[in-house]
Amino acid sequence: MSEIANPEDLPDRNSLNKGAADRGRRHFLQYVAGATAARAGLCGCGIHPALAASSTTTTPGAGPVVDPGKGYLVQQIGDGLYWVTDGAYSTMFLVSSTGVIACDAPPSLGENYFRAIADVTDKPVTHLVYSHEHVDHIAGAHLFAKDVTIVAHARTAELLSSRKDQRRPAPTVTFETTYTLEQGNQRLELAYKGINHSIDNIFIFAPRQKTLMFIDVVYPGWMPYKNLGVAVDIPGFVEAHRTVLAYDFETLVAGHVSRPGNRADVETQVELVKDLVEAAEQAYASLSFPAFLKQHPPGRSGKTAWDLHQGYEQALVSQMHDGLLTKWRDRLAGTETYLRDNCWAMLETFVVQGKPDISGL
Repeated sequence: MSEIANPEDLPDRNSLNKGAADRGRRHFLQYVAGATAARAGLCGCGIHPALAASSTTTTPGAGPVVDPGKGYLVQQIGDGLYWVTDGAYSTMFLVSSTGVIACDAPPSLGENYFRAIADVTDKPVTHLVYSHEHVDHIAGAHLFAKDVTIVAHARTAELLSSRKDQRRPAPTVTFETTYTLEQGNQRLELAYKGINHSIDNIFIFAPRQKTLMFIDVVYPGWMPYKNLGVAVDIPGFVEAHRTVLAYDFETLVAGHVSRPGNRADVETQVELVKDLVEAAEQAYASLSFPAFLKQHPPGRSGKTAWDLHQGYEQALVSQMHDGLLTKWRDRLAGTETYLRDNCWAMLETFVVQGKPDISGL
């Protein structure tokens, strides 16, 4: 995870310069499609210039290279909606006829978020939407003007009230189930559909731009971050994929990795999730804990049955990992880094929260 910058280390926002950047929805979608084509080993014709300029690699998670001297990249998705990234964290903002709606405030972007906005408009930021309460996605919120309206789920507000973190100001508008945010000629539809990555994670949908922002669940082109994105509820994490695919979207802003996603990325991760569920079920069926203890009797090495339980779990994780590695190492970047952790997370949920429902996925 990226190191969080201290506010005093950040430059003065008044020094920001306004530029011009308008790359267009069609080119943006060609870039996303180009990344997907590269993953499949297809021709990269029509690929977004930012990606084409980086290299000709077919790395599954390949995305545009962010100029380290600049520290951010901003691209238009379409119709006033922009994607901004520092190469590891990403978010979006929506420019309306009367102001800007910013979504999340990753502290790794810091003041660069305002530079990205200033690159495309001189309109003020009027609203800030929190996707969920996590520090790495909204702890840059304290940098926004005090009169900005902050919108969040009621659970987010409740959590933040207990955190006492001045970097994450309390929301001024909250909702329970759905909320429509209209500003000038633009519209965002916010929805809470249950626990997944966190207890408060929401869906942020721009219907006109057919873009869904949903954070820390899908990792386009990448193996999910360790322990399935540190999800608090694995069955809810799995169910969220079904919810994502129910939206009529073309572009997915996922919060991490080096590029935005699309429906094919979600479908690929669904396949991975199903493999993990099935591998965990097979691992438990192949070796029970009592059978493991017969193979490794307590006391023989000075270990109790509880000591040996760790070895039992690791044996099952290794079985899952070894069975899945060959299939996924060339399909998703980061597989060798994160697959073992994700196997453990899925294995554990079977005995803590229960087997996730993958029927119909």
